[in-house]
Amino acid sequence: MKAFTGVVVGLLVVLVLAGCGGTAQRSGSTSAAASGGPAGKDVLVGAVKALQATTYGYTMKIDNGTVTGVVDPAGKRQARLDSVASGVKFSLEGIVVGGGERYFRTSIPAAGVNAKKWYRFDRTKVNHTEIIGLFETDDPTSSKDFAARVGEAHMGDEGKITGTYDLTRGGDLGLADRADLAALGARAKAAPFVVTLDAQGRLASVKVTVPEYAGTAQRTLTVDYRDLGKPVQLTVPKPAEIAQANAAVYNLLNN
Repeated sequence: MKAFTGVVVGLLVVLVLAGCGGTAQRSGSTSAAASGGPAGKDVLVGAVKALQATTYGYTMKIDNGTVTGVVDPAGKRQARLDSVASGVKFSLEGIVVGGGERYFRTSIPAAGVNAKKWYRFDRTKVNHTEIIGLFETDDPTSSKDFAARVGEAHMGDEGKITGTYDLTRGGDLGLADRADLAALGARAKAAPFVVTLDAQGRLASVKVTVPEYAGTAQRTLTVDYRDLGKPVQLTVPKPAEIAQANAAVYNLLNN
């Protein structure tokens, strides 16, 4: 169990270091779009700032699984990770209702932890934030880090921004293994990305392509955004589904 939990925590450390984008206003200037990099980069920087001030939902598909969630800058957040570790499927879920009300649920097999229960926990008793960072952070897709990792950014037609992205800083939209980075060489700092804006000029998706290397097939890491500006709907557990966190739960969160 200790080794299994270590794998899980490792995955979640990756989650809170991820990089992706936010909402943005599309440039209305033809000349600005034609100028390439600077205009595209400015749009991305503005997108990140805008995302921090609005409500939204997201789905992030990465190497380690899928993360779905909703964010409200006022303090309401919910997220779920579905992944596989050592060939075993598992899920982690968390809810922040506001103030000090937090809930946690997981399918990880652990003595004293009921996979069917939502556990209300005391934040002051959690010293390590790797797991609860999944749903506690106000920037779960690490959008603030995204623009900083973009090299070139060009405005295109149909609400698309294309360019290059640095994979070497790890995270969900990056690589951490030195052997993988060495195999990619210079391409590791110039992976292709595509940002798609919706009809209102708001961010709809981010896609980063990891090129083929050392026999590993090309793959795409994605973040899709939805319901920007709409009220966040949390799936608050029913009273019968809630239990107070016990020592086993705190041990799992702090292991």
